[in-house]
Amino acid sequence: MTMSKWVKSESVVTSTDDSSSVAAAASPKPGGPLRPRLEAVQKRIENQIAQLDELQSSLKVRDDETFRKLMASIKESNAQYSTVLSAELAKARQVSRVVSIAKVALEKIHGRLSSVSDFGDLVIVLSPAMAVVKNVRSSLVPFVPEMEEELGIISELLSGILVDAGQVGGYTINFETANEEAVRLVDEASSTVEHKMKEELPGIPDLPMVPTKVA
Repeated sequence: MTMSKWVKSESVVTSTDDSSSVAAAASPKPGGPLRPRLEAVQKRIENQIAQLDELQSSLKVRDDETFRKLMASIKESNAQYSTVLSAELAKARQVSRVVSIAKVALEKIHGRLSSVSDFGDLVIVLSPAMAVVKNVRSSLVPFVPEMEEELGIISELLSGILVDAGQVGGYTINFETANEEAVRLVDEASSTVEHKMKEELPGIPDLPMVPTKVA
């Protein structure tokens, strides 16, 4: 069974001292048992998903409010204010898009990590997962800088687990294939978000032309 392979392989990097095993489970460190380390990084990813979900909700509230103000300003023929609000709404939706893609991408990674049953699965899943997390970090940090540190920690933890899993399981990591898979996952997340935003958010209306004054 694949699960027994996982347990047998994991025992290679599990200390024979029970007290140290408990300590590793409480605070996973490089070189410790892989299962608790994997569960720890999954928990961190869950926390980031929850944070992004909360941010997503606040951005939606702001979007609704800005859109309402924009429609009112257009109705009142306040061209200057309408232009400001239209630009503000476009920028807010750019942030919403980045946040949503990051959330969906991390959800995909979390789901894959949850399905891992042996070292072969682990190496196959972790390789693109690292690339996805790095992609999410680089795209998200300019808009949500407070998440940079935690995403960096997650990336490092994934890297450590991947290296240990590859060495213990005797698997060669194909980074080219992993990067291709990471690109595919991010593209899927992007497509999902684009479709959802088109369905859920009203389009930004075209502003009436402002007549130019002739000197």
